[in-house]
Amino acid sequence: MISEADVAPAVIAEYERDGVVCLRHQFDARWVERLRAAIERDLASPGPHATNFAEGSSAGKFFGDMYMWRTDPEFRAAALDSPAAAIAARLMGSTSAHFFYDQLFVKEPGTAHPTPWHQDQPYWPVKGWQIASVWIALDPIDQSNGAVEFIAGSHRWGVNYRPTPFRKGHEIKFTDSDLVPIPDIDADRSKYEIKWWKMEPGDCLVFHAMIVHGAPGNSTPGARRRGLSLRYTGDDARYDPRPGTFQFPFKPDLAAGAPMTCELFPRVWPKR
Repeated sequence: MISEADVAPAVIAEYERDGVVCLRHQFDARWVERLRAAIERDLASPGPHATNFAEGSSAGKFFGDMYMWRTDPEFRAAALDSPAAAIAARLMGSTSAHFFYDQLFVKEPGTAHPTPWHQDQPYWPVKGWQIASVWIALDPIDQSNGAVEFIAGSHRWGVNYRPTPFRKGHEIKFTDSDLVPIPDIDADRSKYEIKWWKMEPGDCLVFHAMIVHGAPGNSTPGARRRGLSLRYTGDDARYDPRPGTFQFPFKPDLAAGAPMTCELFPRVWPKR
């Protein structure tokens, strides 16, 4: 469970400054095994929202899925009952946390396809500052098998970048966006403070929805990279179904500008 040391003022200050922190041992062995088993079920019988981001781009498999919590009890438990909601709320500085959605990322060994540099919030029909993801590591992770990289402080640049397609052939989705394209980060990485962490199963990253981040492919034979991202919104978040955002498979019963609370976005912390 989350401890006082994990939310010490220095950790909160790091999150506010950099837009990302890595917290150790937040999900115990039982959580790790439950989520690994749920992932294997999803891989064996993918849901309707599953995709292979590497298709048409590279050998291997970069599996993604979302909204697993709607049908799988273990993913639902992680979203609603795990330490993730309290972690997100405390780092966001919010008095409450509402669950937004879940997303699974599995990079199999030998998959060169990267996660492109991007911000999360421009994809999403939500506005506000208190929006964060808790990304749970379910394998040992380092740069060789796809550690997520972050540009420290980029959440405060004040720029919304055009969403970047994760899969080759989907570029047309965002060509009519009036947002500016993201810079070519890899052309000169020395210009940026790029942070990443070696992680063990049960560690988690917590990051702001506006931070620029991405990840290399998985070049390590035999080393998978399984990560579950749980997204949460806080007190100031509002529904914003503006043009150009990702069309979620379920439509919330919310008017534009309404707080992010409904059956699709349940309040999960504190428990009533």
